[in-house]
Amino acid sequence: MRIARIIEYFPPHIGGMEGHGLNLSLLQSKKGMGYDDVEVFIGHGGKWHTKGEERLYFSIDKAPLQFLPLYSKVRRFWFNFWAYNKVKKIHKKNPFDIIHLHGDFMEAFFGGKLSKKIGIPAVITIHAGLNKKLLKPKNAKYFKNIDKVICVSNEIAEDLKSIGISENKLTVISSGIYLSEFKKADSNKISDLRDKYSKPIIISIGVLRPAKGFKYLIEAFKKIKEKFNGATLIIIGDGPDRIELKKQAQGIDGIHFLGRQNNDRVIEYLKAADIFVLASIFMEGDREGTSNSIMEAMASGLPVVATKVGGNSYLVKEGINGLLIEDRNSDELAEAVIKLINNPGIREKMKIKNLEDIKTKDWPIIADKINAIYQSIL
Repeated sequence: MRIARIIEYFPPHIGGMEGHGLNLSLLQSKKGMGYDDVEVFIGHGGKWHTKGEERLYFSIDKAPLQFLPLYSKVRRFWFNFWAYNKVKKIHKKNPFDIIHLHGDFMEAFFGGKLSKKIGIPAVITIHAGLNKKLLKPKNAKYFKNIDKVICVSNEIAEDLKSIGISENKLTVISSGIYLSEFKKADSNKISDLRDKYSKPIIISIGVLRPAKGFKYLIEAFKKIKEKFNGATLIIIGDGPDRIELKKQAQGIDGIHFLGRQNNDRVIEYLKAADIFVLASIFMEGDREGTSNSIMEAMASGLPVVATKVGGNSYLVKEGINGLLIEDRNSDELAEAVIKLINNPGIREKMKIKNLEDIKTKDWPIIADKINAIYQSIL
């Protein structure tokens, strides 16, 4: 089987969609997965250092005109227009069997037209919450020529059903993580980190941008410090809000901005921590999908405090493996974290539940589910 993957942003650019596209391409192009070839068409990214088993068995085609501003509508339109023509041209010489798109309405529009033009099925994965302004029955037509829509959360599937897209066309498959990476984490390094910081250790991971809600986490941590003076907050990630957030954190002891860390180090920090927090907020055009960082926290045995946005409720079940709160509410966030700090027995039960539940999110299992979707439409 020959797959054309169309995904605008790709590692080393950081994001859930980017990591999803890379890991799926790596798995699908390995021997034993039943594929002959994967070709990835990207708009940004494409150069990173591989290690161990991450040898590339797939090829990458990158769009020209890289001077166009990231995330702009012009750039996005240009990328989809380029990908449409590039895939069509290559298909004539070396035919594809399936098109796998990553995006939403615009990608469905161009990808659907491409599917119809070259006569092969198309699948699209939608990674984050849809823009509510586009959730109108008249816009369901964008998905007319898409054979299957993979939604990473139930929320996305419900949004699409609300505008008239057939339930038979929709399926929910989250992203995944490699559980093997958590099993091989260095216990000595974890112990060293545990000793380095005062307890309890609260950790959050994400791009430092408004939608991730770090502003509210820092506000909440200030309240937590009033109850637990030794508390530590570790923030891993970088982004446009870094300077502003560091200013906000001035005068609050125990907050550590660690910037970007490699995957092994992220796992070590997670395993050294006591509680994971994701304070994402609802924002049009930048909504939470199924959070990789929550899944990584689950695989590390951490109880999770998360806001009720995007796919967070898909992963976190209130009182079972974590606590769910309203977004933009630092008081409620602080209360949830304090509740977990005060109840080690609850944290232990959540740890056991998360370590069990995350087994279904191992990347090989997720890839098999996507493979089954391909087979169902060929």
